[in-house]
Amino acid sequence: MPARLEIRGTAEFRATAAKLKQVAGSGELSRLMTRRMREAAAPAVGEAQQRVRAIATSSTRGGGGQARREHTLARRKKTQAARKTAFANRGLRNSVARAVKTQVKSSGRTAGVRIRVQSSTLPTDQRKLPLYLNAGKWRHPVMGNRDRWVTQTVTPPGWFDSTMAKHGSKIRDSAAESVNVINKLVSS
Repeated sequence: MPARLEIRGTAEFRATAAKLKQVAGSGELSRLMTRRMREAAAPAVGEAQQRVRAIATSSTRGGGGQARREHTLARRKKTQAARKTAFANRGLRNSVARAVKTQVKSSGRTAGVRIRVQSSTLPTDQRKLPLYLNAGKWRHPVMGNRDRWVTQTVTPPGWFDSTMAKHGSKIRDSAAESVNVINKLVSS
């Protein structure tokens, strides 16, 4: 399971989402609330992406970049431009940074902001690595050789958790503010 931090508000989020469902022309208000909540989460997403790109890892030759390139090319027509882009965007840290996403829900039953690492965008064999990068170390066989194992470490550990802890209250406050603004618009 990927590393993630979910901020759930009080019942006020759900109540506002339910009111939006009942109000005529609520599509525009709902989109406004969603946009404001996404904007509130943007600084945390940007910092998480920046921090994962900046971490230092001990590494071995080969493997990761090739896996990212092959994963990218599997979904596209293999033109020269696609190969060049896939080669430029390879690397575990860049792949994980691109996988950090914001999800905003404002339906009648649930409402909230979620920032997570969307591991489905990573190659199959790398989907657990964001969690390991956040934890700070993991063991794996060298080039698939189960007789030879290596421990990889990350400095500093907690790139995701510390960023979300830093921004969590700001996101919660901004999301609550946007809900209050929408509540006032719906009530009037």
